[in-house]
Amino acid sequence: MDKSFYTIRTMAGKLGVSEKTIYRMLNDNQIPCAVKIGGQWRFRADAIDAWLTARTNLESGRGKADSTISVASALDQGAVLYRIHGRNRDECINELLASLPYMAEIDHQALRVSIFTRESLASSSMQGIAAMGISDERPLYFPKSMILLAFLEKPADFKALDGVATEAFFLVLPANRAEQGILETRLTRLCQDEPFRAMLKEQRPRREVLEAVRSREEQVFVTRPPKGGRRHGAATPDEAPDRL
Repeated sequence: MDKSFYTIRTMAGKLGVSEKTIYRMLNDNQIPCAVKIGGQWRFRADAIDAWLTARTNLESGRGKADSTISVASALDQGAVLYRIHGRNRDECINELLASLPYMAEIDHQALRVSIFTRESLASSSMQGIAAMGISDERPLYFPKSMILLAFLEKPADFKALDGVATEAFFLVLPANRAEQGILETRLTRLCQDEPFRAMLKEQRPRREVLEAVRSREEQVFVTRPPKGGRRHGAATPDEAPDRL
């Protein structure tokens, strides 16, 4: 066999799994650049090597963390999805991941496991809004930090501690651990803000959602003035408007 292609056995060795698992991954479209030659699966060596390098980078995180990253900017890099179907949390997450375009750098199965691992500890949904992320035990990192926002077709059971059905949920996909911490902290605080939750439940068009998130984030995280003074033209947190 031409060395520019890998066999099933070679792929199993590279991934440290059984040949049966490789076939299952093929059925689930989890391995790129696979072709059939003479009735046998073969994999382009250069593309597979690049894919494996990308997977390694995603599992360790990369790039210098941006300490100024915001929920609004990460959401702008991500996506706002509407009419996500599902009777419960797991079905809604599966529907969301199925709606994402195929990208070699995203291992959907690993992402699904990481999300479910974290949510199994305690539901992130409160008062109808969920803010999900990846698990520290099964971390995954991406080329750039993104936030996905999914609006549900109907409220669904996300096993929330307050018993309130979930109407929308966020998913943080970080580039590294530092940005993950920043985004999750800011998003958790925003989800505690009543005007923010009320805006989300209106399910506005994407552009309006982005502008509203940016506006409310600036108000909630307004810079406090120095001691004994007040930044000209700036409102203190207590003076921030109550409505978006």
